[in-house]
Amino acid sequence: MSKEIIILGGGLSGLSACYHGEGLIYEKSNTPGGQASSNEQDGFIFDEGIHVMHTKNKYILSLMEKLQVNMEVRERNAWIVSHGSMTRYPFQANTFGLPDNIVRDCVEGFIENNFVNSDSISNYEDWIYYMFGKGIAEHFMIPYSQKFWGINAKNLTTDWVNVRHPKPSKEEVVKGSLEDQTKGFGINASYRYPKKGGYGYIGRQLTDKCKGRIKVGMEATKIDVYKKEIEFNHNELISYETILSSIPLPELIKIIPDAPLSVMDAASKLKTNSMFVVNIGVKRPKITDKNWIYYLEKEFSFVRVSFPFNQSDNVAPIGTSSISAEIAYGNDNPLPTSRENLTDRVVKDLIKADILKESDEIIYLDTVDIKYAYVIFDKERKAAIKIIHDYLKKFDIIPFGRYGMWAYLWSDEAMLSGKKVAERLSKNKTLNPD
Repeated sequence: MSKEIIILGGGLSGLSACYHGEGLIYEKSNTPGGQASSNEQDGFIFDEGIHVMHTKNKYILSLMEKLQVNMEVRERNAWIVSHGSMTRYPFQANTFGLPDNIVRDCVEGFIENNFVNSDSISNYEDWIYYMFGKGIAEHFMIPYSQKFWGINAKNLTTDWVNVRHPKPSKEEVVKGSLEDQTKGFGINASYRYPKKGGYGYIGRQLTDKCKGRIKVGMEATKIDVYKKEIEFNHNELISYETILSSIPLPELIKIIPDAPLSVMDAASKLKTNSMFVVNIGVKRPKITDKNWIYYLEKEFSFVRVSFPFNQSDNVAPIGTSSISAEIAYGNDNPLPTSRENLTDRVVKDLIKADILKESDEIIYLDTVDIKYAYVIFDKERKAAIKIIHDYLKKFDIIPFGRYGMWAYLWSDEAMLSGKKVAERLSKNKTLNPD
């Protein structure tokens, strides 16, 4: 058998690796795109959870042009529901409208913050107190973190926070407590979204460029690292030269029977949260002008509700609106009810949240259960990744992408990861020809 360069996984990182280099993609599902794909049915287009692009990376922006993905720039209109009020996102800069005692706690806590020694930060909870003070930490950041991650903030590291949590100035915090502050904070204050086809249009355009080099319905079921053979669907054996793997590290190690116990143990320590997404089409136009809303309290089953019809004019039929509700679960967060009853619970909660009306006609309803959602940065992550990556490297298996690197990569970073691994492989082949 001739040996191949095999790319495991046809998400954005795998498609990017294929586009920028050699190899064939083997994708488990029947269509490429991974979690950045979109589902189109009955005139509605839903992404798998919320996806927007807020990169300033010139290469990625030029790649979108080259792929003929017409990206529209939109201004974020995001809000937070907490303590019986709706305030602008992000919370730390927009407490206007909250109960007076909570506003006072947040502003005074920010100004009089005595957690000032950055050297004493040992976990995410410490970092929140250091950045925002006691009021913002305890009224929003810490409880929302628990609802989203299912992990106590004390057990998370700070390796992932960087630009994801913008810190306002004292003047901005005060102003945002006294009036509706429309200034955008953070890197996604403005963002890009495909004009047509949903976010999955990016993956479809990459798929078109990789035509003839993608095999779908191909689940990797066993890897013999000594013979350098990979089995698909329990019946097809292929010899490989190198594997570029974007599939989740725990799933990859499961199919390597020769993996030592130390590697299997490391893989068992890697955690993510999961997302159950309920997508709804409503026969009522313009139910809101918002892009997405975060929900703090557990009385609401979802952590976030987004409105795809406000991301693009071409993802919902005329005269309708679309809603995507995300329920985070896993770790210490059980689902609020059974999967069979979740859609009913979400509809009731949307009515309670004043997004849906009792009289609304629901004309589309579907769900997506995402097992691997957001990578969790706990204290075991870094050491576990090193053990796994060092082992795989010995056998010419190169992990990349969000779940291969086990990192919090945005979609543009995932594409750059695919580009980097493809170019590195090409460079190594040039330096070390057969």
